[in-house]
Amino acid sequence: MKTRPSFIAAIACVATSVIITNARAATDDDDFRRGLSAFDTGDYATALESWRPLAERGEPRSQAGIGFMYHRGLGVAADDREAAVWLERAAEHGQAEGQLMLGILYYYGSGVSQSYVRAYAWCELAEINGNGDATICRDAALESMPDADREKAFRLVVELRERQRPRS
Repeated sequence: MKTRPSFIAAIACVATSVIITNARAATDDDDFRRGLSAFDTGDYATALESWRPLAERGEPRSQAGIGFMYHRGLGVAADDREAAVWLERAAEHGQAEGQLMLGILYYYGSGVSQSYVRAYAWCELAEINGNGDATICRDAALESMPDADREKAFRLVVELRERQRPRS
């Protein structure tokens, strides 16, 4: 059987791509952990320096971390609008902590227009994605909204869940 050079080249490209992707994933994870370690010790400048490039490339844990930093004013000026931008990016990728924090911002109307419907939806997704603390936010939002808005909230959960972009 003859092997075509173009077929061999294609296999080599795929293999190289897999190796590079795995190396980048390991590097991204290492960079995230470096940022987390800096964050945990109060070195917010280093955390931000480690996380920003990752977040800009779509790494959801880093996006949530930066969102939290803006929300609390850790190493940056407190800015709930900027926090909401980063948290929404993380939430759209299915990152449960980002979803919970975004839901809380919507609950209180901090940096976003106040919406119990959106608060409920994001907190429900956070719970679905494994954040046990999200139950409190979800239930509070549900109790705060008028009965007429509950159907909207339930539909929004479905819509957001279908729209979530898992990290590739």
